[in-house]
Amino acid sequence: MARSRLFLIAGLIALLLAAAAGLWQWRAHERDGSAALERGLAALAKDDMRSARVELMNAIKGNPRNAEARAAQARVLVELGDGAGAQAEAERARALGQAAGATRAVMAQALFLQGDLIGALREARAVDLPQGDAAAAARVIARATLAQGNARAAMLAMERALALDAGDVRNWVELGRLRMAIGDQAGAIAAADRAVAMDADNARALGLRAELTRAQYGLTAALPWFQRATAADPDWVPVLEQYAATLADAGRASQMLAMTRRILAIDPGNARAWMMQAVMAARAGQGDLARKLLDRTGGRLDAEPATQLLRGVLHLQDGNPLLAAETLASLVDAQPHNRIARTLLGRAFHDNGDYASAASTLAPIVAQRDADPYVLTLAARAQEALGDRALASDMLARAAWPVRPAADIFATTRDASLANGAAPADPATARDNIPYIRALLNMGRGGEALERARLLGRANPGAPAAWLILGDVLAAQGQAREAVRAYEAAANIRFDRDAALRLASAWSRLGNGARAAQVTQLFLTQHPADREALRLAAGFAIDAQDWRAAGRLLHAVRAQVGDNDALLMAQLARVSLENGDRAAARAYARQGYRLMPGNPVTADMLGWVLLRTDAPGPAAVDLLEKAVALAPSAPALQMHLGQAYAAAGRKGEARLALNRAASARDFNGRQEALDALRAL
Repeated sequence: MARSRLFLIAGLIALLLAAAAGLWQWRAHERDGSAALERGLAALAKDDMRSARVELMNAIKGNPRNAEARAAQARVLVELGDGAGAQAEAERARALGQAAGATRAVMAQALFLQGDLIGALREARAVDLPQGDAAAAARVIARATLAQGNARAAMLAMERALALDAGDVRNWVELGRLRMAIGDQAGAIAAADRAVAMDADNARALGLRAELTRAQYGLTAALPWFQRATAADPDWVPVLEQYAATLADAGRASQMLAMTRRILAIDPGNARAWMMQAVMAARAGQGDLARKLLDRTGGRLDAEPATQLLRGVLHLQDGNPLLAAETLASLVDAQPHNRIARTLLGRAFHDNGDYASAASTLAPIVAQRDADPYVLTLAARAQEALGDRALASDMLARAAWPVRPAADIFATTRDASLANGAAPADPATARDNIPYIRALLNMGRGGEALERARLLGRANPGAPAAWLILGDVLAAQGQAREAVRAYEAAANIRFDRDAALRLASAWSRLGNGARAAQVTQLFLTQHPADREALRLAAGFAIDAQDWRAAGRLLHAVRAQVGDNDALLMAQLARVSLENGDRAAARAYARQGYRLMPGNPVTADMLGWVLLRTDAPGPAAVDLLEKAVALAPSAPALQMHLGQAYAAAGRKGEARLALNRAASARDFNGRQEALDALRAL
């Protein structure tokens, strides 16, 4: 055999042996988990937590006694929000020989996730903590001390983390979240911008910027930021949750549903995804489905206000007001100024026959000058059941006209105890001072409230809540223009419903309806499904006689609340009449009157629609006379009655009613009343 052929054969044999050895070595690495460990650590370094988790699970399966794999898996599980799993892996790593100091930071994070604040602080402050983990430990200290109510200690901890490593994006993201939590919106935005500038593809930084944009400008403006965040990390569940919630609030139900399904594909037990689907089902009137979806949360969100509110609504829909009252009572106790929860609790008490509790629960809202007509009607029914028909009649009379959302706050029994107690020691802390200022204001101590609000504002110029409370106090003191400036300062930092509706209300009080309408419309471009803003914008459109716009806005409200809102039906009747749809006007007017026959608005609207669409007759006049009898000081009702008298040939009575309408100097229809008088 030729020598060259022998060399070729020998080379092939050597190559085969090398390949076999490599394959054997690869299989050995796979069997003992070392290869999976390398891949897991590489994925962890790239922040690909889900891939890292799978690879490290394989590494642990190959070698259950590998302390390094256990410690790495603990870090991954912490990032994925699994505190119990992370603690278990960290404890196993220590038991297998890993130095306790090496796992202090991850153990602190794991304990914090489980609500063990003391344990988390103990681990984060341990003396054997490695210097390389000091910044991570400082972030845990900041979170835990903030959860304990010590914002100053939390800020000091974050300052230490930044001093240790100002180039770590995580520190800037954490600083932004801390500032957001304490109400320093401007400071949070600055921190988020710094984080995004450092790493434009960091999902956590982009997610924070999205949340801040949502608060600062609105839902629609935040969506591109959420899209960037999810593109940077398609599997980062916290960002996906926020994105889904934003889509839901923006009225994009189908997109929200798709996003929750995406979340559940990644995390099948995700409670927030099931909760969002439950809310969507409840809004669609599918109570049974909503309850089934809510059950899938496993009770993990039961302590949250949104869950308590949803359960209360579902109990009411299920015809169980006793359970609804039990659920909502704790929520109202924790959030005494939550109007929706208080209204639902009042209804639950009423439906359960506890009329005294219903009356006392609704009393703080009823005491407001612009109380919601539904609340006034519900409270009136409770007073009727208690035998006070005079008070009930007064409440029903107050439900005369659709009202704009109130910026006012209402007093509760808690306010008296706060106002009579000692003032907060530190005038610069929003958490303590805002409830105290509200209490002072509600108890009639406006001067003290204003002084305290100014101190709070000077100490927190980047906190919208401080500007809002200052605006509330100024408005209550009759300083409307100064209140506008305070509300504008708040809106420039965070343009949410509280700021927008207060600002619109303040401009209206100053007589600048056009500016109020502009503010409302700007808010609606970002929050197109907001019911209160839709109602408010519809009112402005009616004032401007923009009937098409008013109809579009009112139908958007109707799509949310249905046909059982009497005053909405009255508004729709008027708009339909002005748009030339007589059949719809009659249908809406009759429905409104059927729902609230004792309300002057519904009586007036049905009478006016009949007058405008049918031959003049006694039915229209009777209804308009009833409306004026219920609310004799309303010039619009007097004008309608005067025109009805004129159509019936009763000129003397017509002149009397039209003169009453024309004598109201601030009546928008005064010129119409004068023209009708001249035509007699």
